[in-house]
Amino acid sequence: MARLDLSPLLPWATAHLGAPLLAVEDVSWDHAASSVARLRAADGRTAYLKRHAQARKHRQERSALERWAVALPGTPRLLATTDEPAPALLLAAVPGALVEDLTLDRGDEVTVQHAAGVWLARLHALPLEDDDPMPMGAALEARLTSWTNRAAGAVAPETASWVADRLAGTEGLAGARVPCHRDFGPRNWLWDATAGLGVIDFEHARPDARWVDVLRLIDGPWLGRADLEGAFWAGYGRRPGPRDREAVDALRALHAIGAVAWGTRHGDPAFAEGGRAVLRRLGAPAR
Repeated sequence: MARLDLSPLLPWATAHLGAPLLAVEDVSWDHAASSVARLRAADGRTAYLKRHAQARKHRQERSALERWAVALPGTPRLLATTDEPAPALLLAAVPGALVEDLTLDRGDEVTVQHAAGVWLARLHALPLEDDDPMPMGAALEARLTSWTNRAAGAVAPETASWVADRLAGTEGLAGARVPCHRDFGPRNWLWDATAGLGVIDFEHARPDARWVDVLRLIDGPWLGRADLEGAFWAGYGRRPGPRDREAVDALRALHAIGAVAWGTRHGDPAFAEGGRAVLRRLGAPAR
């Protein structure tokens, strides 16, 4: 996928910042689903210009920033948005460096996880009027069907059936929808010793089952690190109970299918293999 061109948007961003730009630095991820530039203005301010390849992700990030981020610490403030010459967002900078890029000692790792639990509890507690006409169970089944189809044969039918059975066995346990980040993990966390935790990249954010926001942690930094998981749940204020864990594991399996599908479609075998590894840990049929 070709990188999105941000240059037509620079005059718009400059006008909103009200100062000439001294530097424009590309800080986009390699996947090219969005393009992001760090803007350094002559008055010393730093801002970020972001453009999504998909209109849906633009709408989701804009909505989350307007409705939810204003009530949460450490989140980007939406300075301006436009649809011309292309849909784009101008965001204020958040203090800190990406946690994924930091080398932290064990004590600091625990501190970050605790802060992440506190932050996520605040997000999940925000008021939400769920106007989605599709019940949660049906939505999860539809998600499985869509992702299995997108996997283009990379997921065996027996594996998809196994995941469907797990989802059916937890009907109702996923709970009511809450505001969710849906890409919550160290690659989207910022850490600053003074300011604390920051959270960025809300393009996937929308109402969903609360446990969706811990899936990347369970099969990522928490593997073999009970201290990190314990710190997070202490910050969050509750641990999932035994029945909740059934829903968590069903969602892990579902989103592992999604990882296989995404990695297959985007030519990212490592990402797809990450999804398969989750399925193996859960005891799914091979492939």
